[in-house]
Amino acid sequence: MLYFVKSCDNPGETVPGKSSGVAILTECASGNAGLTALIVEDDQAVCDLLQKIVESQGYTVVVCTTAASAMAAFAADFPHLVLMDWMLPDMDGLELIRTFRVSERGQYLTLLMISGKDSPEDIATAIAAGVDYFMAKPVERKVLNIWLSAASQHVRDCLQREGADLVLAKIKEDLEDNNLQLEEALSRANTMAMEAEQAYIEINQIFKTVAGGIVLVDKHCNILRCNDSFLKMAGVKRENLRAQKCYEIFHSCLCSTEGCPLQRLKKGEKRVESEIEKEGPEGTPVYYSTISTPFKGPGGDLIGIVEHITDITERVKAEKSLAESERRYKELSLVDELTRLFNKRYFNTHLQLEVERANRHGHPLSLLLLDIDNFKHHNDTYGHADGDRVLARLGQVIAESLRVNDVPCRYGGEEFTIILPVTSGEQATVVAERIRARFAGEIFQPTPQETVRKTISIGVTQYLAGESGQSLLERADQNMYEAKQSGKNRYVLK
Repeated sequence: MLYFVKSCDNPGETVPGKSSGVAILTECASGNAGLTALIVEDDQAVCDLLQKIVESQGYTVVVCTTAASAMAAFAADFPHLVLMDWMLPDMDGLELIRTFRVSERGQYLTLLMISGKDSPEDIATAIAAGVDYFMAKPVERKVLNIWLSAASQHVRDCLQREGADLVLAKIKEDLEDNNLQLEEALSRANTMAMEAEQAYIEINQIFKTVAGGIVLVDKHCNILRCNDSFLKMAGVKRENLRAQKCYEIFHSCLCSTEGCPLQRLKKGEKRVESEIEKEGPEGTPVYYSTISTPFKGPGGDLIGIVEHITDITERVKAEKSLAESERRYKELSLVDELTRLFNKRYFNTHLQLEVERANRHGHPLSLLLLDIDNFKHHNDTYGHADGDRVLARLGQVIAESLRVNDVPCRYGGEEFTIILPVTSGEQATVVAERIRARFAGEIFQPTPQETVRKTISIGVTQYLAGESGQSLLERADQNMYEAKQSGKNRYVLK
């Protein structure tokens, strides 16, 4: 996911970039001890200031002025966080990002790009290349401090995910080694029928030393032999085994179904791998991985199966924790998937920033609130899929009709908002009319035999000194409502 911070005028100190500048990060952070950061920037003034800011956050910092030196530093000492410019003297910054991402540990890297290139196309390109956070030059120091803190949380989440992956890899490695030992020992037992005594000793040794539970089950679901680890997993005593079947001792969701490992091996499968969930002693779920292989007699006939059972509860918990972490980051995404405009979360945050800036500098600020006319009727008539096409096209029309510094957002459903910094109400009506006219000229064909045109009603309002962002939004909503009531397909400014 990518966080994008728009450029802001800052009366305080700024970082002198190649096109604008980067606001100084506040020197207040904790919990980053032991973490490393790589700064890739060819402007020495920017390097010095960013190094000062990031070190104040607790990171150990390495500074590089070229892509070549950055790749060498990356290979020598893997950083947790990379702050970099797009435009580098010896390589495009996005190519450097792709080089980082394809490395073995690139998936655990947090990338923060600080650049003067901030068009929607640039943002989309940065997302595709693997950027996690994008900040346009120059950035207000308090905003940069907020997103640097967010990047630090992402760094810690990546460390947690890397640790979980290492644990999972070790579990798989141990399981493969144990399975190999078990298969080799059982193979020797099958081919050494005349040396039964030796095979018996080897099997006993395996049962005592192999990690996890081992159980031999005959074709009639009777337990022939098991180790102590299996008894502990099943929660039974050895003397109780003979009176019960395997599905009574260690019942799972596969028992009495076509997925039963014994039934599958009877049908000719050579190896069955499964994952099952059972209720633990305290009522909490416990997860197991089972590997089942045939157990054959000296003549090659099937006697039963051998099951190797491994407790994978911690691995499953780690996977679920990672899934929840990914869900949280997806919710924090700032771009609406359908229209590719910013979403309501971004609008709420950015409107407050623009209100504060308008009050601070005395600049005009305007807001547009757009709503598609009769959109419910369109959905009811032609279906939501065609309604989505209308929404997506309006998003394109809006994006093509604005300046770089304007902030278009999908507010929800068929409603859109546009923040127009340094724009009076009269100037905003020009933008509103441009969007209205362009969208009214669009032709949609929901069916092969029918074409339709759609219109929008727009509420236009200019910020009044001292009022809240919520008040500004409510006035825009009232004006949009009046545009609806007075005939639709128009704008109203009050």
